[in-house]
Amino acid sequence: MLVGGHRIRTRCLGCSITRTTVFRGPVFVKVKVYYADTDAGGVVYYGNYLRWLEMGRFELLENHGMSVEQLDQAGILFAVAHLEIDYHVSARLGDTVELQCEVQRVRRVRFTVNQRVLRTSDNELLVSAKVMLACVNRQGKLIALPDDVADTLRNAIP
Repeated sequence: MLVGGHRIRTRCLGCSITRTTVFRGPVFVKVKVYYADTDAGGVVYYGNYLRWLEMGRFELLENHGMSVEQLDQAGILFAVAHLEIDYHVSARLGDTVELQCEVQRVRRVRFTVNQRVLRTSDNELLVSAKVMLACVNRQGKLIALPDDVADTLRNAIP
C-alpha cells in the first residue's frame, strides 16, 4: 500500500516481530553539539562522528520498521565489517548537525549504507561515510539476513 508517498507494510522481521514500515529512503536525524562532544578547542572529537553514524543507522532501522532491541533479543545482530570515512570540515561546539543515512546495497549476509553529517546552519558537508554491516549471531558468526529483513532493507533503497 502506498500512503502519502510512503510504503506502509506490516511484516514479521525474521524473529516473530510485526512492525509497520513508515518511511522509504533516507533517514534524517538532528543532533546538537555539546561540550562533551568536543576537544579543548571546541572542535568535535573525530571519534564522536562514529557514534553519530551509529545513531543514524539505528534510526534508519527503526524508521523502516525494525526494532533494533527486538532483533537483538532474537539474536540478529549487525556488526560493522568495513568503514570508509572522509572528514571534510569540523563541527564546533553549539552547532546543530544533521545525520543522513540511506541503504545503498543489500547482499545475502551484509548491507551497505551511505551516511553524511551536515551542519544545518549552512548545509556544509562535514563527514561522508560508507559503512558495510554484516549480519551475525550471538557467537559472532556470519548468518544470512532473514528474508524479510533483507526485503525491508531493499525496499528502503532510494
